[in-house]
Amino acid sequence: MRNDTFLPLTLAVACLALTGCTMLGGGTPGWVANPKTAYPEDRFLVAVGEGDTRQTAENAAAANLARIFEAHIESDERLLDQSTETGKSFVRTTDFTSDVNILSSQTLFNIQHAEAWKDKMARYHAVAYLNRRDTAAIYRDKIDERSARVNFLLASAGNTGNVLKKYATLRAASGYAAEVSYLLQQLKVIHPPSVPGSTPGYSINDLHKALADTAKQIKVRIKIGGDDEKRMNGTLEELITQYGFVVGTPVVLDIAGSVSVTDTGERTQGLVFARYELALQIKNADGDVLVSIGHKGREAHTTMQQARIRSFRTLDNAIKAGGAQRLDAYFDSLIDRQ
Repeated sequence: MRNDTFLPLTLAVACLALTGCTMLGGGTPGWVANPKTAYPEDRFLVAVGEGDTRQTAENAAAANLARIFEAHIESDERLLDQSTETGKSFVRTTDFTSDVNILSSQTLFNIQHAEAWKDKMARYHAVAYLNRRDTAAIYRDKIDERSARVNFLLASAGNTGNVLKKYATLRAASGYAAEVSYLLQQLKVIHPPSVPGSTPGYSINDLHKALADTAKQIKVRIKIGGDDEKRMNGTLEELITQYGFVVGTPVVLDIAGSVSVTDTGERTQGLVFARYELALQIKNADGDVLVSIGHKGREAHTTMQQARIRSFRTLDNAIKAGGAQRLDAYFDSLIDRQ
C-alpha cells in the first residue's frame, strides 16, 4: 500500500570521526569490550559486531543494536500485559496491540558506522551507533507526518456514507497508526524526553473499535456452484473473517462463482490426473464486479481421491493469496489521498 513505510536497516552508513574513523590492526581498542567508553550512553546508543569482513561486522553490529530495541519493547509488552484475579473473576487487560508487535525485524533509522578493527585472527570488529538527539529529530518528523495522515483519514471516514469506503479509509488509518506506535516504541528507547511531545492526539483504541464496528456492517453472501462439500465456502468464510466481515444480510458483498474438479482420464506411470477450475466474482450491492478470481490446472496422485485433495488444496491457496491481494488492492483504490 505504501512504499515509504520504512527504510532499510542501513539507511545511513557513514564514517564519522568520533574517536577516529577507522582503526585496522594495532592494540585492541577500548570500545571492542566496552563501546560506551567511546560513545557515552547519554548521547549514543551503540553496539559492536564482528565478522570475517568489515561489512559482515558492521551488519552484525547493526543487528546487535536492533536487539537493544527488541529487549526494551518485549519488556514493555510484559508490563502492559497484566492480569488480575479476584474470588469471582479473572480479568486480563492488554494495551500492547499486535500491530506493533514486530520484534523479529527491527527497522531503525539513521544507523551509522564509525570504527572498525581487525584482530590477530583476521576477524573484524565494528561499531554501529545512533546519535540520540539527531535520530530523535528524524523520528519526530516521521511520527508527525504519519499522524497527520491518520487524522486526515479519520476525517475522511467521518464524511462518507459508503460503508466500503469508510472501512477502507479506517483500515488505512489503522495502518498508519500502527507505524506511529512502532516509531514511538523506538523513540522511547532512543530519546525518552521526546515521546510526550510526539504522542498523537487520536486514540488508537477508538480507531480499532471504529474499524471493527464498520467491518461488522459489511455482510457477505457466499454461493459457489459445484462446491457440494463446502470446501471453497469454508475457505471464503475464513478469508472474509480476516477482514472482520460476517456472513449475513443485508448483503454488502456478494461472492458467487463455480468450482469443479474432474477426472481427466489420463493415467501415466501410475498417476491419476484431476483437472480443477475455479471462477469467482465479488460484487457490491449494486452488482458491480469488484474482484475476480480465476484459477485452473491439474494435479496428479496415485488415486483420484488424493488428486482431488491436492486440487482443492491448490484452489484453497489460490483464494487465500489471490483473493486477499485483490481485495487489498480494491480497498486501497477507495482511499482519498492527501
